[in-house]
Amino acid sequence: MSEALSFSSRFPGSFEGAASASEWLHRVSTEAALPGKLVFAIEVCLEELFTNVARYGAVGTETAASLAVELTLQVAPDIALVVEDNARPFDVSAAPVRPIAAEVAQVQPGGLGMALLRKFSQGLRHEALPHGNRVTVTFLRPEAPGPNAEVMTLSS
Repeated sequence: MSEALSFSSRFPGSFEGAASASEWLHRVSTEAALPGKLVFAIEVCLEELFTNVARYGAVGTETAASLAVELTLQVAPDIALVVEDNARPFDVSAAPVRPIAAEVAQVQPGGLGMALLRKFSQGLRHEALPHGNRVTVTFLRPEAPGPNAEVMTLSS
């Protein structure tokens, strides 16, 4: 697909908003004919960024009820998820990555979001806004096999 598409929607900056955003992502990904592995990567990053807004985004006397997140999924040769919020300033692109020092079965939840964001995306950019943040997460579209791709066959 070479046609550029863009999908946008606004959600409350809450855990319920995160669930609605995930449903929205699946709808627009189907419309854009994105492959399942790519959708999974986008969803992991979306959920991490969104739940951080819901958990930590309220500033001063603001309540979490006043938080909002606007999402834009841009589909061109490559993919970009833009997450814009009115939460407290936080440069996710400069946040330290906590190493995973245990077997997967023993890892405790929490604190691994930065590692997940970097693992599942191609790039991560933060922009401070007058009243929040804009994070752009980029993903490469998986290449379809070209005419010179090696073909594996099973023989009996």
